[in-house]
Amino acid sequence: MSENKLVLRPLIGLMNGLEPKEIERFVVEEIEKHRRLRDEAIRLEAMQDSKAAGDAKSEASRAYVSAMIAVHAQQTVVSTLLDILGYIPGVPTKKPH
Repeated sequence: MSENKLVLRPLIGLMNGLEPKEIERFVVEEIEKHRRLRDEAIRLEAMQDSKAAGDAKSEASRAYVSAMIAVHAQQTVVSTLLDILGYIPGVPTKKPH
């Protein structure tokens, strides 16, 4: 792991001793969670863009920033787990409705 890269050390301890297939299941779940968070952030960004100036726009902007914080935090989780696993597992893609 790179010395300059943000790593969540507690995850290293939690995954210690687990079989690769078990770690892979965690990775896939966390990637799917990241995708849900990203989709919500995209939705909130669109809402923010559609609001007129004022309190509604300010509230929408705050919700978007909060969602992006969650997206970036989750990206750190996914990145750390991928480093632990050592490869990118196949992740099912959702079919568009």
